[in-house]
Amino acid sequence: MIVETRAVVLKTIKYGDSSRIVTLYTKEYGKIKVVAKGARNQKTSKFGSSLEPMSVSSVVLYKKEQRDLHLLSKSEVVMQMTRLQDDPERMFAGLATVELVNMVMHDEEGNAPVYDLLEQTITLINGSERNSVNVFLSFMVKLFHRFGFGLAIGRCSGCGRDPEKEGFPYGLIRLSDGSLICPHCAESSMQGGVRLSGGLLRSLLFLEANPLERAAMLSLSTAMRDELLALLQSYLRYHIDGVRTLRSLALLQSV
Repeated sequence: MIVETRAVVLKTIKYGDSSRIVTLYTKEYGKIKVVAKGARNQKTSKFGSSLEPMSVSSVVLYKKEQRDLHLLSKSEVVMQMTRLQDDPERMFAGLATVELVNMVMHDEEGNAPVYDLLEQTITLINGSERNSVNVFLSFMVKLFHRFGFGLAIGRCSGCGRDPEKEGFPYGLIRLSDGSLICPHCAESSMQGGVRLSGGLLRSLLFLEANPLERAAMLSLSTAMRDELLALLQSYLRYHIDGVRTLRSLALLQSV
């Protein structure tokens, strides 16, 4: 059947002499792979820049039941993401976003809330003037909730103390359930978890409590940013089998 849907381009690879296989995350159908015939011929291709990774496009495709590869008929850019390529931080934050979605989402399982979160994240990263990686950090935190294993750090899981009111010098995050263990409980009951400084805990609380569009307001040193990225990737790996370190983040950290 012929279907039309909005999509974010996650990945593209060469196919044959002139075509591409493109992985899309679509609003109605989730993650799908399509063949874009002639897409590599810049002179005659009808797709233009609509199949570049991180593009938000409107696509028409021939969707075949019981097939894992469909035929792309038409694709047009919905929103131009022209600023993603202008700055390494924006580019790698955007690439990390689509790489993560490609890694963790199953084929052809529609999830409109995840699509909306993905498109909003790419749009905000493209428009950010600073701290674009923070938008990706916020995306990860909110994606965890969409998956059903969101962080629970608003209060200590043991005594119920509020970390913002108490101003903890550090806290422990338990990977099994994302709960917070305050210093008092950690020292009295010998509970374990990933240790965060008070500053990192407050930063994580900010990302947890605020919408995506406020993430860039948070100021993080490079060391703090990298520590939060490591924590969130560890948490993701604990809950989803087969998740590897994001290549785009490794490239970002090398810049």
